[in-house]
Amino acid sequence: MNIERINSELLKQLSRILQYELNDPRICGMLTVMEVQTSDDLSHARVFISYFGDPSKEEQTFEALNGCTGHIRNLLKQRVKMRIVPYLRIIKDESLNNAIDLTEKINRAMESTRENESKGYGEENGNDGSNSDN
Repeated sequence: MNIERINSELLKQLSRILQYELNDPRICGMLTVMEVQTSDDLSHARVFISYFGDPSKEEQTFEALNGCTGHIRNLLKQRVKMRIVPYLRIIKDESLNNAIDLTEKINRAMESTRENESKGYGEENGNDGSNSDN
C-alpha cells in the first residue's frame, strides 16, 4: 500500500472517528480532517484539522484532541489493516479560516469600489453642471 492510499484511508477513518465516536465534552464545534501526512516509516502522522465554531473554545478543543490521540489511535487500530498504526500529531489547519477571511476582504473591497464608483459616477460622465452639447 503506498503512502497516498494510507493517508487517504487514515483521513477517512479519522473523519468518521471525530464525527461519530469521540464523545469528549471539551471537543466542540465542527471539525474537519483536511489532510494526513504519514512519515515514510509509517510511525508518525500529522493530522491537519480545521475548526469551525465558537472561537473561545477552539484552543480547548485542540488541547483535548491532542490529549486523546492515544484513544483515537486505538480506535484506528480497530479499523485499518496496518501492521503499524502511526502515532498522531494533531495540527490546527488554518487554510479554511484564511480562505474565509480572504473572501470577506475581497467582498468588502468590491463593495467599497462599487460605492465609490456610484458616488463619483455623475462627475465622470460630465454631469458637473456644464453643458457639453455646445
